[in-house]
Amino acid sequence: MDDLVQFLRARLDDEIEHARWSGNALITHGAPTMNIPVEMAERRARLQLNAAEAQRTLFEETVFPYLGTAGPTGRIAEQQARIMASMHEGHEDYREEWRP
Repeated sequence: MDDLVQFLRARLDDEIEHARWSGNALITHGAPTMNIPVEMAERRARLQLNAAEAQRTLFEETVFPYLGTAGPTGRIAEQQARIMASMHEGHEDYREEWRP
C-alpha cells in the first residue's frame, strides 16, 4: 500500500504542477493569440488549479488517513485509492495489481 500512496502523491503533485503550467501558458500565450479575454483565461486557470488541489485534499484528508484500518472504512479507502490510481493507468509506474 505504501507504493500506491507514493504513486498517488506523485501523480497528484504532477497534476497540480501541470495545472499551474497550463494556466500560465493560457494566460500569457493562449489568451492573446486566441482573443480570449485575460479575465476569462485567469478564471479558467484558477479553476483548473483549484480542481487539481481539491483532488490532493480529497486524498490526503478523506482517503489516506483510513488506509489500512479495519472494517468497511478501510476497505472503502483502499478502493478509493485504487480508483484514483486507475486514472493514471497509462503511466509507466502504474501497477496492474492496483486495478480496482
